[in-house]
Amino acid sequence: MNKKDIKIGDTLYWNTTGAFGINISLQCKVIDIGRWIWVHVNGNLAYNNLLQSQLSKEPLYKVTNKKVSK
Repeated sequence: MNKKDIKIGDTLYWNTTGAFGINISLQCKVIDIGRWIWVHVNGNLAYNNLLQSQLSKEPLYKVTNKKVSK
């Protein structure tokens, strides 16, 4: 994913490794774009800075924190 295609407020997926080395995708929202791309991961109290190569518009693996709307 190219950095120029990412906008503040976009909902993306962080493709990473979870427990026991299992590949997972985490739903997140872009909050800042600079040297790094800063996102807020749903269900996480901390902010994370990521590389564009770790993000995608669609999940690559099982999403473990998908936000459910009521």
